[in-house]
Amino acid sequence: MRFFLGAAVSSILSLSAITGTAHAADLEASSAPILSGLYSELRGGALYHDMEDHESGADINAEILSRWAGLQFTIPVAGMHAMLRPHLGANLNLSGDTSAVYAGYTLTVDLTDRIFVEGGFGGMAHNGKHDARNPDRLSLGCSLLFRESASLGVRVTDHFNVSAMIEHSSNGGACEPNNGLTNAGVRIGYMF
Repeated sequence: MRFFLGAAVSSILSLSAITGTAHAADLEASSAPILSGLYSELRGGALYHDMEDHESGADINAEILSRWAGLQFTIPVAGMHAMLRPHLGANLNLSGDTSAVYAGYTLTVDLTDRIFVEGGFGGMAHNGKHDARNPDRLSLGCSLLFRESASLGVRVTDHFNVSAMIEHSSNGGACEPNNGLTNAGVRIGYMF
């Protein structure tokens, strides 16, 4: 578990270093706080772990969405505002079962000024079992998995939002077995 948490912290610091280098000139010229130049949003919340009930407990989720390598645009015909942003996150299982770090891209589409929907895609690395002999553990087959997510959210203020999220990770048949992992829960976000 120490190795896993160390890898998560290292990944977050690496993203910070990369984005810090990419935006150093912008930050020096700006009087805005450093995080507002690098990150678009921070999120955190609680997830129900493993909807299939092979494993138990809850996950603490933390996620960073970045402006670096992001894109804002308007969807033609519909006229809806959208953002495509890279994300980096982690799920820590409180029962000692499978925890993970993940990265990818999130597409946010504003349905109204306050309501938004999201879809995310990327990859994840986990500390779970590849081939569990115990029926109370998932058999995930590989260390690296594909990860997809969907959210429905409400902007409570200009900075704070609340969203319901579901995520699924699996190896896509690249190795056996392939139980997959599905989590769902609620998160609070702070947009800079």
